[in-house]
Amino acid sequence: MPHYTEQLSSLRASGWEIPTALTLPASLDRELKSAILLIPGSLFSDVNGDYPTWNSFPHVYAHLARRLSACGHAVFRYAKLGPGTGSVPYDADLAATMRTWEGRFVIVSAMFDEMRRALDDRGVRVRRAIAAGHSEGSVVASRLAVSERGRSLDGVVLLSGPSIGILGIMREQAPTYVEPGQVDEVRARLDEVIGHIRRDEPIPPELGQGPGMGIGALISMPPEGRRYMRDVDATDPLVLARAMPQRALVVQGGNDGSVPSHHGEALRDALRSRSDGESRTSYLFVPDVTHMYKVVPPEITGPEAFGYPGETDRRVTDGIDQWIRSLPNR
Repeated sequence: MPHYTEQLSSLRASGWEIPTALTLPASLDRELKSAILLIPGSLFSDVNGDYPTWNSFPHVYAHLARRLSACGHAVFRYAKLGPGTGSVPYDADLAATMRTWEGRFVIVSAMFDEMRRALDDRGVRVRRAIAAGHSEGSVVASRLAVSERGRSLDGVVLLSGPSIGILGIMREQAPTYVEPGQVDEVRARLDEVIGHIRRDEPIPPELGQGPGMGIGALISMPPEGRRYMRDVDATDPLVLARAMPQRALVVQGGNDGSVPSHHGEALRDALRSRSDGESRTSYLFVPDVTHMYKVVPPEITGPEAFGYPGETDRRVTDGIDQWIRSLPNR
């Protein structure tokens, strides 16, 4: 018998109908340990953390939510905007304005309010409010944390978050699936593409000729897609971390091929540099888990490892639970 209950719904916000899920412990205490807003990362993920357009089904957000609920937390999660996620526009003109980096902040703010409303409607009381963002979602969580809207947050969890902009992450990933002798040439072409994006210039199509993961995708993006990349890239996660007033937990996997461990360490150090930052910053490093918090057999690599099935590792959710328990009461 599951240790959780789950209510699927949707929220109409800013021109979009967006799938949501509220996961609660099967046995509700008088007051739950926390309400956690789980913020998705980049790419087109549905409410469960699957990527139907990629035919990839790691189910990561559903697994995290259910494990945390079994520990006594309410978890509210939602789908990204985009194809295959179940999010559909009901007002085309308004919906188009949300396909931006600023739109992500508008949506997360609406979801924060919706989480509170959904709990109030069910008479569920919680001790603390937590924002937990995964990958690019950690930058969204940081933006929420430093905003006026985020003042009521008791803590922030940065799950495998980057310490640099998204184009810099792509540059780090340039050697992936490339022969060693091709790395310098691939990185040089990618640097040219990145320069054109940052300067808001057309990208010469010949830069896409040859190997290199992601170069062709950047070149083929419509202008609004490149604008999104440029705006995300211009947001410095370390600046946000240093400005964050809440207590924070950085969670990092040691087998993360998407956002390697030096990013988690940089975020940890930026958070520690705050006034009283040593006591307000925690770091959870799980050596053998991937970006999706799974232990994957070494012979499974690439997209298969990214979408590897099976539940997330208990060390991650147990660590988050213990950290939330340690937060001071209001």
